[in-house]
Amino acid sequence: MSNWSHPPPNGLSAVSILHSMMTKARRGTLSLPLTGRVFSVVTEEPREPLHWLALLEHELSTNVVIYSRLSPQRLGQHIKLNRIEFKWLSENMDAHALSPSLERIHHAISTRISTDQGIIWVDGVEYLIHRQGFDAFLSFTRSLADELSGTDWTVLLPYSPLSLEPTEIAHLRREAIPFSIPKFGSSEPVAEILDEPQKEPVITEAIAPEIVEHEEPLLIPPTVDKLKLLSTISKASFTPAVLSRRIEQWTDMGFDVSELEYAFHADKETGYSLYQEVEERIRRAVECERRIQIIEIRGHLVEATKMRFRIMQLTGLDSIEARLDELLSGAI
Repeated sequence: MSNWSHPPPNGLSAVSILHSMMTKARRGTLSLPLTGRVFSVVTEEPREPLHWLALLEHELSTNVVIYSRLSPQRLGQHIKLNRIEFKWLSENMDAHALSPSLERIHHAISTRISTDQGIIWVDGVEYLIHRQGFDAFLSFTRSLADELSGTDWTVLLPYSPLSLEPTEIAHLRREAIPFSIPKFGSSEPVAEILDEPQKEPVITEAIAPEIVEHEEPLLIPPTVDKLKLLSTISKASFTPAVLSRRIEQWTDMGFDVSELEYAFHADKETGYSLYQEVEERIRRAVECERRIQIIEIRGHLVEATKMRFRIMQLTGLDSIEARLDELLSGAI
């Protein structure tokens, strides 16, 4: 359903907002970064720049290639997939999937930049760093910069400053100079304005009624914002419909559970095992959030903010738990 079912703020229509965006583009606001370079993009919300990419393709006919942790269904909510090239960074057995290894991504980009020109967007920087290490990612960035030199392509690497240490940010900025994405004053998905609204995929296999024990979430202390411990889905109740609902609930809390998309395509045994792994990480993340609030009260504000970002990505939980133990033991 389109987000425009209710009037947009300030009395603006979808058409007027799009017209305003186009006017700004004609005035030169919609500028392209330099070619033959790798840039970093600092962003707190990695989905917003996708709207800028949609405008580049629509207004300037720019070739856009996206390597994303978002599944095609979710990516399609932000940009028209039939107008771009994209790869889903996933181990999923899908026609659009690409194994999220730096080597595979590097090879794919090297092959693509051998012809024409355009912009390549590689999200999931935090995930790739957690998966293969910061030094490996830095080498990947340097190698891409060498490959791009002399071409008409640009690579953009979006990341949140909360996900990296200050020294890591400094190193990354040296290898990939920051590039600022212009903001156009609308948070609505451009894909929905430029064309027909994107629809969520329909699961075609037979689905049993949703049966989840204790549907009401088992709340932890109310001070933990909107993070909740939900009741476990039994194996007997585990169906695509139930899983889809659970993914929606966790996504609404802010957790990155994109890896669970694979469970829809796996056999029930494999899919349920993956669900259990993710559920356990979320349980640990919720417990970490309770403890993060304690160190926040004690004055560790910056560290608490960084930890909170990482637990929502479900990455680095071992190191976060160890650090929390250290801080709460009174040793620091």
